[in-house]
Amino acid sequence: MEQDRENDLLSRACDELLEQNALLQQEIELLCAQLRRHPAGELQIREARRQMEELTEATRGCTPFPSMATLEAGAY
Repeated sequence: MEQDRENDLLSRACDELLEQNALLQQEIELLCAQLRRHPAGELQIREARRQMEELTEATRGCTPFPSMATLEAGAY
């Protein structure tokens, strides 16, 4: 019963995060469109994307959340 409630809360939180992510993606596209109107805008976009890729690679495998194995081990 408690696990169902927790799963429901996690599911709702996940749905909310997905919705927020979609809104952020839309905002990013709008900002990119505005930035492209400026002479150096495309270069700035490329640089920002390159930096994001570097951060993604550097943090791959690192997570601020406990792994499922850790969570399951704590449940028993």
